[in-house]
Amino acid sequence: MIRPVSNRLLLRCGAAVAAAALAGTACSGSGGGTAPPPASPAATSPSAPSAAPPDAATVGETVKAAMKKSTAVHVKGSKSEDGKMKVDMQFNKDSVSGSIEKDGVEVPVRRVGDKVWMKFSKSLAKAAGVPAEAAAIVSDKWVSLDSPMAQGMGEAFKLFLDYDVFVGSMADDADKPGYTAAGPADVAGAPALKYQNGSRTIFLEAAGSHRLLRLESPEEGLMEFSGWDEPVPAQAPPAAEIYSGPGS
Repeated sequence: MIRPVSNRLLLRCGAAVAAAALAGTACSGSGGGTAPPPASPAATSPSAPSAAPPDAATVGETVKAAMKKSTAVHVKGSKSEDGKMKVDMQFNKDSVSGSIEKDGVEVPVRRVGDKVWMKFSKSLAKAAGVPAEAAAIVSDKWVSLDSPMAQGMGEAFKLFLDYDVFVGSMADDADKPGYTAAGPADVAGAPALKYQNGSRTIFLEAAGSHRLLRLESPEEGLMEFSGWDEPVPAQAPPAAEIYSGPGS
């Protein structure tokens, strides 16, 4: 008889997502094929050129204001802290898709409105020690985080996958005093402005709203932001791909 899937699998996924949130990591969309590869910063549509780069003393406020006015962003990158973590997610105002990979264990997630799903990737099922018979049933299946087996984890995921919460937290993190004056730079072929703050370096659009293109530091890793205000809506998983066994 096939045993119900262990909640340990969901707990591992929750820990990975929580770690990403606490680390201030951002992501860009590749959740189950719903989002195409991220547009390069050069492909983004900047606003009218600005007369001068933001002043170093107020650049954090400029970045924060631009990010909080945005409606979509694709974030991709990696960081090394408590293991190797990669993120790749598309954030839209009303939907999110993408994945988090922690120490080689992939956790695809998707949100459409108030509904959130997590996918039991083969690497996740293996890491959680799901018995082979059960793994054959749950592997590559999406699990609703409103289901009993999620044990109330849905609200935590919804918070992490909320566009305003996620982007607002990144914007608050970028709004720190102590940046140096702007220097010219290039990000994926697009003209950019580079500011340094201790070991952290941020790269902004050279024109328009000066939105964040890249954030890098030895402690935080490397995160790249593209497709600002270019939403790529996520779709709910097909019914045939949603787990419907015990605990669903």
